[in-house]
Formats: sequence, structure tokens, C-alpha cells
Amino acid sequence: MSSAPPPPYPGNPEGYPPPEKYGYSAPPPSAPGYPTQAAYPPPPPGNIHPPGYGAAPPGYGPPPPVGHPGYGPPPPMGQPATTTVIVQPPVVMSFNETQLPMRCPKCNADIVTSIHYESGTLSWILCLILCFFGFFMGCCLIPFCIDSTKDVVHTCPNCHQHIGRYNRM
Repeated sequence: MSSAPPPPYPGNPEGYPPPEKYGYSAPPPSAPGYPTQAAYPPPPPGNIHPPGYGAAPPGYGPPPPVGHPGYGPPPPMGQPATTTVIVQPPVVMSFNETQLPMRCPKCNADIVTSIHYESGTLSWILCLILCFFGFFMGCCLIPFCIDSTKDVVHTCPNCHQHIGRYNRM
């Protein structure tokens, strides 16, 4: 490789871009290739668009103030910040005949509910139907022995509180 300087730029000798194309005069160079800030003319008053584009459409005002874009001014120093507390309504659980994983509303522990069965409306209706058809000699008590005719009660295994109930009817 040779240590010779690169050849000169073959384009415009005054610099790039040509000054007459954009309506300003070429600034005097302060350093090789670096014009000074004072060499640039000030922008035209009022219209910030380049010539040929027309005025700004209606509804576009001056740019927003410097700071937090889209937000109001920051709160003054020395004042305590406000805290907003959002209270949500309790979630209504849909209980069924199986155990459910949930958070106990009484002891606030993550649990799987314990279930047990209690006689409910369906057990009594089936008992009355069996009595009506003549099964009154003890057969009418069968619905009280079958878990699938009883209501399901969900309790917390941690604090043993009643959480919910699944009524079959």
C-alpha cells in the first residue's frame, strides 16, 4: 500500500451540496471540511417547511414543551406522592362436585378445598317420589345414602371454614 493521500473529490469544488440549489451562500470554512455554526443562516420566520411544501395543515400547533412528552409537569419537590388504592370486588367461584385449587378467603392460604356431602333438596325430592310409588318400607331412604344425590360442601383444610356449596338442585 502506498502512503499517498487520496485523490481530491471530483464533484463540486465549493463543497457539497451546491449553494445555489438551496438558496444560501457557501460558508467560509473554519477548518478543512468543517463549517462554523455562525456560517449557517437562521431559519425563515414562521414557516418551518421547505419551499414548495406549503403551510402546515390546520390543527398542528407549535411543538410540545420540553420535558415529559405526553405527561403533565412533575409534582413539586417536598410534597408526598399520592397512592391510589384500587379495591376489586371478590371473585365469584363456581363450585362443583370436585375439589378446587384456590386461595382461602378466610386464612389467605393457597389450598385445595376439602369436600363433604350433606343431604339437600334433591335427596328429599327423590325420597318423596319413592314413597309415592310405594317404596315406603325403607327404600325411600336410598337417596340419603348415595353421594350423587347430596349437595357438596367445600371447606378449607387449613382453617376448617366453610368456603362454598354446590347445590344439585
